[in-house]
This record gives sequence, structure tokens and C-alpha cells, in this order.
Amino acid sequence: MRATLEAGGKEARAQLPLLLACSFAASFAQSMMNIALPQVADEFGVTLSTANWLVTGYMVVAATSIALAAFLLRRLGLRTVFFIGCGALALGSGLALFAPNFWVLLAGRLVQAVCTGLFYSAVTSFIMANSDPARRGTHLALNSGTVAAGLAVSPVVSGLVLTGFGRHALFALPLALAVLLLAVGFFRLREVGPRGTGAVDPLSVVLGLGALVYGLGEVFRDPLPSLAVLAAGVAVLGLFAWRQLVLKDPLLNLRPLGNLGFAVGELLVMLGMMASFSLSILLPLYYEGALGFSAFLAGALLAGPVLANALSDVVGGRLLDRWGIWPLVPCGFALTALGLAVVALAAGRPLLALVVLASAVAYVGLGLVVAPSKTTALSQLPPSLYAHASSINSAFIQIASAIGSSLFVGVLSADVLAGTSRGLARAAAYDAGFAHTMEIAIGIAAASLLVSLAYAYRLRRRRG
Repeated sequence: MRATLEAGGKEARAQLPLLLACSFAASFAQSMMNIALPQVADEFGVTLSTANWLVTGYMVVAATSIALAAFLLRRLGLRTVFFIGCGALALGSGLALFAPNFWVLLAGRLVQAVCTGLFYSAVTSFIMANSDPARRGTHLALNSGTVAAGLAVSPVVSGLVLTGFGRHALFALPLALAVLLLAVGFFRLREVGPRGTGAVDPLSVVLGLGALVYGLGEVFRDPLPSLAVLAAGVAVLGLFAWRQLVLKDPLLNLRPLGNLGFAVGELLVMLGMMASFSLSILLPLYYEGALGFSAFLAGALLAGPVLANALSDVVGGRLLDRWGIWPLVPCGFALTALGLAVVALAAGRPLLALVVLASAVAYVGLGLVVAPSKTTALSQLPPSLYAHASSINSAFIQIASAIGSSLFVGVLSADVLAGTSRGLARAAAYDAGFAHTMEIAIGIAAASLLVSLAYAYRLRRRRG
């Protein structure tokens, strides 16, 4: 009989802290390079959009790993997946630690990303399978809080290490985390639940979003070749979706997307995550490139707004239970648009305190959007589709983050190159590029507000 996390399930309950530590390591590794892009670009003589592959490439691989995690858990079990994830984090961190050039550094980041994709999916699956239904929401919220803590702590700690000890030392942190997790997991982690059967489709693993993300990142700098790559990426993405629909045992079951309520809810989640992860990259670029701050100070200025986002996630869940999606999610997008608009105005002055405060407002708005939109989207489906829909949501979050950061950093990189070629000082070019990207982000937030108003109003009318 399968153990649960409640009374009588001591073995499963004892493993939860270890798995939460895995979630922390996964989120820490994911966001650790957000504050390092300017330094990496300068060190290796590459553009910002190229350096941003350390972030976008990571998210593409993580999205693929999320889709693959369900198969690996079913065939190999939790303990084996844990060791694969920790091994990927250790190997990728070791490669990046001693990387002599940008491409070895990128390879290390892509290997690291396997850890994030596997752990995000594995920990959620463990909680869903081994929690008493009355406590499942609490355990999932605890996991979400752990992930948010990693996202908030990573820029500060990484910035401190990067400023004080340099780029190589930055990867000693996730390497140490991986070694510690491997040691504890070897003695403490036990298999929970039976293994299943099934096969994975290799072509589905190969088909990915790389061409699409690359095209978005470079299209403003080199339009014609990038548009061709972008078109190829869209075609490959379409082929991936078609293959999942025709396979008997798909890598990622896309059938829940046939439900319009779920599909629109996921669209709102993706739009929110594009804004959230783009802010977490664009703000450090502004602080370091336009204002000349150190990586540590840039990370410290980002920590408060990210923590505000984590707290608003919890508040948003409670407000959703009480009021539903109306008017919560539209208000969240309105706050986001307002915060981004004030950031753009204050950054041009520059008024640092107002930039930080306004970015916190935008992050709070996003906290009222993402989790409620996800919960509402899932509620449109029958319980038999929850597992597939959760995998879609996790993969879409990584995809949206990759597309958003690639688009915005691509625009900023093109503006910086164009500005410096016209004789602008580097800081002035960063400032102008940041203002341009904020205009695009505000437009996306405003369009999202309109979509959320129509979606929330439709659901409200359906309830009568």
C-alpha cells in the first residue's frame, strides 16, 4: 500500500524536506545567471542576445525535461530520477565552473537545466500522489514558496559571489548543492509507489523550441535571416504538436488544450510568466548597464520585488477561493501595466526608489494573475485530465519564460548595438533600450488585461 505524507506515512513524510530542497536547488540554478548577462557578454565579446541563451536555452531544455519527467518517473522511479537530476546539476555546474569559453559555459547551463525540468515535475508529482487530499493544497503551496524563495535568493547570492569572486566561482554554489543533495539522498530517499510501463517517442524529444527562440532573439538585429529561422521554429513547433496528438503514448498529452476555457487560462499564465521572467532579467540589465551598479547591488534591488511576488501568490490563491477569477485577474494585469508604466517613466529620470517600488507593484500584479489563472484553467477540466494539464502548465511556463526573455533581451541588445554605433555612451544606449523594451512589455500587459476581462466575464456569466 502506498504511503502518504500524513499519519502512517512516516517514510513518505520524511522525504518531503529533501524534495523541497530539490525544488530550491532547481529554482536557484534557473535564475542564477539573470544578473550575470552583462559581465558574460563583455568577457566573451558576444551580444546580449547571444549571452541570453544562458537563460533562454536553459528554459527550453527545462521545458523538454518537464515533458520527459512523467515517462522517467513511470519507468525508472523517483529515486533514479532524483539521481539523474542531481547528477545533471553537478555535471553542468562543473562544466560551467571551468568553462574556458562561452560555448562550454552554455553547454554547462543546458546540462544544468535537466535538473530543473526533472525536479519541478517530480516534486509536484510526489506531492500529488502521496498527500492526503485535505492537505494537498498546503503541501503544494509549501513547494511553490520554496521555488519562490530560490528565485528571490539566487540573484542576491549570485550577485555577491560574482562581484566578489568572479564568474567561475558562481558555479561552485549549485555544485555544492548538488553534492549535498546526492549525499543525503543516497541514504534518505526511498522509492514510493509502483513503477509503470510505456515508451518514449525520440522524435518528440528532439523537436523543440530552439529555432523559435533564436529567431525572436535576433530578429531585431538581423531581420531577414532571423525571420527565416523564426518561421522554421514555428513549423517545428507545429510538427511537435501534431505528433503529440497522433501518438498513442505522447510525450506531452495536448488534448486538454481542446477545452477553450483551459486554453485561454493557460494563455493568461504564459503572458504573466513572460512579463515576470523578463522583468527578472531586464531590471538587472538596467541596473548594471544603465546605472553602472554591481551585480550584487542589482540582485539585492531585485530581491524585494520578487519576494512581494511570492507573497502575492499566496494572497491571490486566497482571494480566488473567496471571489473567483472576477475581478482578481483583470485587476492583476491592470496593476502590472501600471507598475511597468511607472518603471518606464522613473527609469528615464532616473528615480531609483520609484523604479524599485513600481517593479514591486508589477510583481504583485503578476502574483494575482499566474496562480489564479492556472487554478481556474485546471478547474475547467475533468479530474482525469489534471495530470496531463499540469504537465502542459509546467512546460508552458518554461516556454513562455524563454520566449519572453529572448524577445525582450533581443530588442534591448539590438538597441544597445545601434545606440553605441551612433556614438551614444554605453549607459545611455542601455537606458534607451530599456525604455523601448518597457513599451513592448506595457503593450503586452494591456492586451492581456483585455483578454482577461473577456475571459473572466465569460466565466462569471456561465456561473449564472
